[in-house]
Amino acid sequence: MSENSENNVPNDATLTIELVPDTRKRELALKVVENINKPLDKYAVAAILESMGLRDMDAVKDFGASSIFDLAEEIYDICFRDEEIRQKVEQKLKKIELENPVKSFLKYYLRGLSFMAPILGQIGLLFLFRYSLWAYIEFTEGQATVVALGTILSFIVSGGFVQAAGREVLHYLNGQEYFHAWKSYLRLFRYQLLTVLLVAMLLMGINLIFPFFKTSMLVHSMAYFFLLAELWYALAILYLIKHYLAILILTIIGILPVWAVMNYTDWGIYVAHYAGLIFANVLTWLYAILWFKKTCKCEKKKIRIRLPNRAIMAYATSPYFVYGLLYFCFLFVDRIISWSTMETNTPATIIWFRTPYELGMDWALLSLFITIALLEFTIERFSVSIIPVQDMLEIFDMDRFLSYFKRFYRNQFVFLIVLGIVSISITYFAVLYLKRYDYIPEVRDFFSNRITFFTFYVASAGYLLMAIGLFNGLFFLTLSRLNFAIRAIGIGIFINIVVGLLLSRWLGYQYGVFGLLAGAACYALISSYYARDYFKELDYFYYSAY
Repeated sequence: MSENSENNVPNDATLTIELVPDTRKRELALKVVENINKPLDKYAVAAILESMGLRDMDAVKDFGASSIFDLAEEIYDICFRDEEIRQKVEQKLKKIELENPVKSFLKYYLRGLSFMAPILGQIGLLFLFRYSLWAYIEFTEGQATVVALGTILSFIVSGGFVQAAGREVLHYLNGQEYFHAWKSYLRLFRYQLLTVLLVAMLLMGINLIFPFFKTSMLVHSMAYFFLLAELWYALAILYLIKHYLAILILTIIGILPVWAVMNYTDWGIYVAHYAGLIFANVLTWLYAILWFKKTCKCEKKKIRIRLPNRAIMAYATSPYFVYGLLYFCFLFVDRIISWSTMETNTPATIIWFRTPYELGMDWALLSLFITIALLEFTIERFSVSIIPVQDMLEIFDMDRFLSYFKRFYRNQFVFLIVLGIVSISITYFAVLYLKRYDYIPEVRDFFSNRITFFTFYVASAGYLLMAIGLFNGLFFLTLSRLNFAIRAIGIGIFINIVVGLLLSRWLGYQYGVFGLLAGAACYALISSYYARDYFKELDYFYYSAY
C-alpha cells in the first residue's frame, strides 16, 4: 500500500506543470509575436523572454519548465501550432505588405511633423501674447541669458533619460504591457529627478566659490532648468504613447497662469513663467497617471513579470542614455562657445546671450525640424519591411535581401537630401516674407543685423549634414547597434568644439557656427561610413539584435 502510494505521488516538477494553465503560456506566445511577429527559432523566443525580465527560476516556478530555453521551445511551438496566433501573424504581415507607400508616407511624415506642434504652439502664443511658457519678446539680453542657460541645461541633462525611457518603456508598450511600462518610467524618473537636483546644486556650489554669474541670475536660471527638465521628461511619456494632440493642448493650456500673473499682478515674467511651467507639469503628469490607471485596469488578468534589476536596466539603457546626452550636447555646444567669448562690450559673465546669433540659429532650426520629420517614415518603413522581405526569400537568398535594403537606404538618403534643400528654401522665404511687416519693432530688429543671415546660411548647411547623421543613427538604433552612432556623434562634438573655439576666438563670436558645420560634416561622413558596413552585414545585425 505504501509502495503504491509512493508511485502515485507526483514529483514537484509534475505538480508545477499541472498547475500552470496553458492560457498563461499562450499569453506569453502572444507577447512574443507582438514583439517579433514570426519568430525565427526557439533562441529568438528565449531572447525576447529574457528581455521581458523572465529568468530560469521564473520558468521553473511560474511555468513549470526546467529552464528558460525549454520554456522558449514550448512558446515557439505554440506560435506555430495555435491557429489564432498564426492567423494574427499572417494578417499583420499581409497588412504590412499591402500598405500604400504614399498613404504610409503621409501618415508617418505628418507624425514626424507633430513633434514640431508644441514648438509652433509656443511661437503662436509668443506672437499672440508676447510671451509663452518660457519665452518673452521683451526680455533683456541679461534675462535671455538666464532663460537660455536653464533651457539648454534642461535639454542636455534630460536628453539621456528621455532616450533611455524611449528604449525601456517603449519595449513594454509595444508588448502592450502597460503596467510594466509605467513602473519602468517611474523608476527612471527617480534617477532623472535626482540628477537634475544634483546638477543644480553643483552649479550653485561652484558659483559660490568661483562666481561666473550673479547669484540672483543663477537662481532664476536653475529654476528654469529644473521646471523645464521635468516638463521634457513628463512629456516624453505622452510621445511614447503617441498622444501628440494632448501634448499640444497641455502645453498651450499651460499659458493660463502666465497670462493671469502678467495681467493681474506685478510679480513679473519670472514668476509668471514658473507658475505656467508648474501648471503644465502637473497637467501632464495627471494626464499620464489617469491614462495608465485606466489602461492598466484592462490588463489585470495578464501576466505581470518582475522588472529587470537596476544593474541590468542600466546596462541595457546606457548606450541610449549616452546617445541622447551627446545629441543635445552637439545641438547646443556652438551656442555655449559663441556666447562665452569675452568681448569688451559684454558684462563679465562666463556666458552672455547673443541675440543676432540665436535668431539665425533658430531660423535654421526650423528647416531641420521639417527635414527630420522624414525619419519617422523612413524608420517605420524599414522596421515593418524587414520581416516580410525575409519571409519572401529563401535562406540562400541573402544577396537579394541585402540588395533590397541597400537600395532602400540609397533612395531614402537621396529623398532626405532633396527634402533638406527644399526645407531650407521654404524656411528662408517664409521668414523673409515677414520683412513686409518691418513697421513692427521685433520684425525690424530681426532683419537689421547681418550676423542673423550669416548664421542662418552656415547653420542651415550644418543642420542638413546633422540630419544625415541622425538618419544613419536611427538605422543603428533600430537593430541595437548604437555604438556606431555614439562614435560618429562623439567625434563630431569634438570637432565642433575645437573648430568653434578657434574661430570664435580668432575671428569673432559669430564664427563659432563653423564649429557646428565642421562637426556635422564629420558626423555625417563617419556615420555614413558605418552605414555602408551596416548594410553589408544587415542579415547578421538583424539576427543578432534579438
